[in-house]
Amino acid sequence: MFPDLKPFAKCRPPSLDILMSSTTEARMFFEPRILVCLATEQIMQNAVPALRLRPQRVVIATSDTDPARRAAEQVSRVLIDYGWPVDAVRIVDHLPDHDLGAISRYARELAGELQREHPGLPIDFNASGGTKVMSFGFLGAFSGLGDAWFCDTRYSLLEHLGSGAARELPPDMLKLADLLQMQGYRMVADPTWDPLFASTAAARAPLTERLAREAPHLNGFFGYVNRLTREALPQTRTDGCILRPFRAAIVSGRPLFDYNHDLAHAFAQAGLWEWDGDCLFTFADQDAAAYIGGGWLEEWAWLCLAGLEADGVLPDGHWGSNLRIDAGHAGQEQIAVNELDAAVVWRNQLLFLECKTGVQISTEGGSQTILNRLDSLRRHVGGAMGETWLLTARRLQPGTGSAARERARTYRIRLVEPEELINLRDQISAWMTPSQGSPEALNYVIERRGR
Repeated sequence: MFPDLKPFAKCRPPSLDILMSSTTEARMFFEPRILVCLATEQIMQNAVPALRLRPQRVVIATSDTDPARRAAEQVSRVLIDYGWPVDAVRIVDHLPDHDLGAISRYARELAGELQREHPGLPIDFNASGGTKVMSFGFLGAFSGLGDAWFCDTRYSLLEHLGSGAARELPPDMLKLADLLQMQGYRMVADPTWDPLFASTAAARAPLTERLAREAPHLNGFFGYVNRLTREALPQTRTDGCILRPFRAAIVSGRPLFDYNHDLAHAFAQAGLWEWDGDCLFTFADQDAAAYIGGGWLEEWAWLCLAGLEADGVLPDGHWGSNLRIDAGHAGQEQIAVNELDAAVVWRNQLLFLECKTGVQISTEGGSQTILNRLDSLRRHVGGAMGETWLLTARRLQPGTGSAARERARTYRIRLVEPEELINLRDQISAWMTPSQGSPEALNYVIERRGR
């Protein structure tokens, strides 16, 4: 099923500094135009049009509210990091946040000022940010001075608000580190292509694929091995202090089910543990215990994504696994979760994959905690178009499982349940490019025809 991934494992990933920057070509050329935009908490609505249009100067109008001001400063940081000179990105304050007459006067004064300072330069307007009344006021004031645009990140279009043609947003325009930066976060660790991890994951890909394929029938087995690994793996406090070290040899309280013996022997053949055929299991090392206790599902996500890259479907830099992120600057809100099992950026949208093999997802308290964390991650890091999938190897039981599904729908989190795991690669491909006739494509046609 998987192409040869070992050549990839020989390559160290680019430095984070390179990932955080745009291409050389994009940094060199600017169009002799001015782009005016309205501060909005959705940073991409202003940053993406600027990256696509490459105006010589960008002016960000902001109200005096703290969220708007922080958003304007974040857009300024992003564009300067992408290569705009510091003096080419300007924030103008005191934009009224209500009263169309006051907003229109403010916009006309700003338009006159820009015309006097930069005679002859067209002045474009990005109507994606601010409030509707702000957009109306600015559209009237800047009419005839340049082009007016609306950024539709959902459908990867920069819509011309006039007779001009729309401009497509390239699906590979933003890399993973780029989009995280726009949301105010940065990668502090990216072990995606760590050579040892990559070669190990590729070597045991057949076993990992088997676990994904047979997951619908392994609910009891997963519960059994998860109990073993909980006893084997170290216990630590929140401050990192080790309460109990790793224990290789674990005696189970009951024998393994007969119909799982073949899988237990497969683990032994893979060098993950030694099994005496009864209740004694001796793990090869801590990493082996982590794989058996759920790490295999993270490796399955990695194999699917690495396969897409190896086949030329998903370019390098547009995905990562086992990432660590933090707030990129002091003013950015910290999030409760800073570890990402896997993340993909395509069509300038961010997809998170969270992997769970434990029983917590099917319990009331456990599912609440997990889904709360993922909801926070989607809202703070993914932005308005962010999407989260929760991959679970455990069957959701009636009752608490139904509650978890309902909660996931409320939070807009997609559950990828055991029966769907084997098709994860195809599901990611479908997310990258909605096919004709799919619900996503049909919604796109309906919404565009209604405009």
